[in-house]
Amino acid sequence: MSAQPLPLTEEIAWISSDPHLSGNFAPVGPELDAPDLPVVSGRIPLELRGAYLRNGPNPLFQPLSFTYPMDGDGMVHAVHLQDGRARYRNRFVRTRGLDVELRAGHAVYGGLLGPRPVAPELVGTDGDPGPVKSGAFINVIEHAGHILALGESQPAYELTPDLDTIGEWKAGTGLPVEMGAHNRRHPVTGDLFAIAYSVFEPVVRVHRIDEGGALRRSFDVALGAPSMIHDFGLTARHLVLVVGPAVFDAGAVAEGRSFLQWRPELGARIGLIPLDGGPATWLETDAFFVFHIANAFERDGAVTVDYVRHDSFRPGYATGPRRPPTLHRLVADPLGRTVRDNPVADFLTEFPRINEARSAMPARFVYAPTLTASLRDANPPSATFNALVRVDTETGATRTYDAGDHILGEPAFIPRPGGTREDDGYLATYSFDPVECCSDLLILDAARVDAGPIAAIRLPQRVPQGLHGNWIPRP
Repeated sequence: MSAQPLPLTEEIAWISSDPHLSGNFAPVGPELDAPDLPVVSGRIPLELRGAYLRNGPNPLFQPLSFTYPMDGDGMVHAVHLQDGRARYRNRFVRTRGLDVELRAGHAVYGGLLGPRPVAPELVGTDGDPGPVKSGAFINVIEHAGHILALGESQPAYELTPDLDTIGEWKAGTGLPVEMGAHNRRHPVTGDLFAIAYSVFEPVVRVHRIDEGGALRRSFDVALGAPSMIHDFGLTARHLVLVVGPAVFDAGAVAEGRSFLQWRPELGARIGLIPLDGGPATWLETDAFFVFHIANAFERDGAVTVDYVRHDSFRPGYATGPRRPPTLHRLVADPLGRTVRDNPVADFLTEFPRINEARSAMPARFVYAPTLTASLRDANPPSATFNALVRVDTETGATRTYDAGDHILGEPAFIPRPGGTREDDGYLATYSFDPVECCSDLLILDAARVDAGPIAAIRLPQRVPQGLHGNWIPRP
């Protein structure tokens, strides 16, 4: 690995009227290291040893085209916990595209919905050719000892434990592996499954990466049209594709319209792809869209999917006059060729999570953020939350922590060492105080979310509203 570039230290000077580039969505510039963070309330559980890492869109230069949550530069924020103490570090993901813009001193790429050609002299011999920058800004996971920053069907970037960028991850092959933002581990083999859709061809590629981090198999699944598939489900026997009619259309771009079109007349299709290589089963239903799936599992011959349902595709999770996104349960019966879909809860939500140890198996509890009337801003940007909810998917019962005027993000589950119950663990999320303009890491008891944080750790700078994160335990 080559020597790492020096940390960036300057504040971001540009401002934007885009609500997803201002307020707590505005990016931050400095890359900091801060030991021994102050615990402003409660106590950090002594048993927690590891790091909470979270990624998010954090454009360094003012974008030429920006659509939340599809564009940006990756920035990973990490809080390391050990012996009741905490330290912080954040770093940009130094992708080839960011390197090009650092050399140019300004943005040169367009966005997913507004791609722009990039001059070859700017790209050079090792830059990202574009027209959309591979930002690795959506998620960050660990698999087989590799820390991976993930984007939207783009090359994954490997990071060191200190968040320095190693480069595009090749998974034991000779070429970078294109992966989506969301990946699932098989409950028996421990293999990691990943998908990458194409914006030009009606196909999605599936990767199976073994426990040691080696790519073992890739295969294509044919679709009806080039479709955006941000997430997928995995059971013990099937990969589950929920394909809404959000279709990429190059012809629309030539006519001055959006590259991504909503075509409700196509309906939605549920694909059950056998992991043993058997033929896929496709079931059809009315049009809807899925950004995020909490979990999928098989029971009584059917496949159950807990997910957040959008009535249509609108970037930014906008609400407006249509129904807000809510938690649903879909049951696909391949023998009866039926799809049943019912709401689990009626509150606005996104970013649902479970105890990942129950992934691909029946899981009862889903943890998700929501927005309540206690937030003082009466018209916040979409994807703004100020409360966390534990939902019992079997009964519909909820437990809620309302943070009032503080803005919260996605809750990540941290298993309690030695725990046996599904909800035996903690939740971690970043919190922002718009009055004091400061951020905390909150730790809550997953079984008693409504009791509020058991620890609040003050961070050395504001942590912008981001996307996805995970707990990485350390021995």
